[in-house]
Amino acid sequence: MRTWQQVAGLGLLAAGLPALAADHREAPAISEQPVADINDIYAFRDPADAGTLVLVMTVNPLSDPDFAGSYAFSPGVLYRFGIDNTGDAVFEHNIDIVFGRPSAPGVQRFRARFPDTAVFAGDVTPPSTPNDPQIVDGPAGSGISVFAGPRDDPFFFDGVGFNRFRATGDPAEFRGIDSFADFNVSAIVVALPVDLVSDGSDQLDISGFTFNRRPGTFQPVGRALDRTGNPAVSTALIPFAQKNRFNRTRPQNDAIIWADILVSSLTDLGTSQGNINTLASVAVPDTLKLDLGEPDGFPNGRLPEDDVIDTLLSLILNGPTSDGVDENDKEFLDEFPFLATPFQPVPSS
Repeated sequence: MRTWQQVAGLGLLAAGLPALAADHREAPAISEQPVADINDIYAFRDPADAGTLVLVMTVNPLSDPDFAGSYAFSPGVLYRFGIDNTGDAVFEHNIDIVFGRPSAPGVQRFRARFPDTAVFAGDVTPPSTPNDPQIVDGPAGSGISVFAGPRDDPFFFDGVGFNRFRATGDPAEFRGIDSFADFNVSAIVVALPVDLVSDGSDQLDISGFTFNRRPGTFQPVGRALDRTGNPAVSTALIPFAQKNRFNRTRPQNDAIIWADILVSSLTDLGTSQGNINTLASVAVPDTLKLDLGEPDGFPNGRLPEDDVIDTLLSLILNGPTSDGVDENDKEFLDEFPFLATPFQPVPSS
């Protein structure tokens, strides 16, 4: 399995570093459609059951808890997890979630389609107290569960400190303050038997997608609105002018379309050829890779608690570097749906 440790020694000058911030509002077009803007995806096995795969997708970045009822999933968007188990970034299996129109603030239905499973429906967890998650099980015996609704944003990072550090090169500029604290996201979390999508392979390559969809169907219309695999690839390695195009292209074409652009960007930043080759082997295609024969945790899949920013900063700067934000602002759950409970307005006494 290729690891991020292999890309140590990039040694980029701090002033030349691209921004690192997962995929929140990373491209101009998708910033105009927060309901389809994928912030992050996660892939790991249930700690209590290694035979169960858990996939997470978050959208609606920087949701203000005081206006929780105004955030919803779009009835015009298809939300998709693509799973490839042959290594060519052509997805043999898709998990699709679609939503109906809200009938009241935070009140919404969804339909889910899994491989070899009948379509089933459930309710979005409303953003009101109590905030216990509504978990919807798939057909009897399927081993499938779905959660959809507001959650605390699991991404943690000192964005302001990083921008100051980028300007000065001084690690003391990091504040140790989570720029994503106190914000929610809209999350889709699914659990399913690994065997349903592995086809006997130990290697799963996973991407998250959003598409416009044909009304009343699971049929995507046109190219993807957004796509996400590894954290920070689109945000940090794709030039700003190309970000919209990157989101619309398929991962199977990354080597043809994006490899030279990534190499050029890294060359301009002074990256050695050997490290460029290794980084390209991880980022192209941009899929989150989960080797079932290895322990879970970024870069082998991604757990909510993984401090991906410190990992990337330390490798890019060729030495231990931290933004001072070592954990999420709320404690993650140890059972499905695993993400922390959403922030909610505190009733006045």
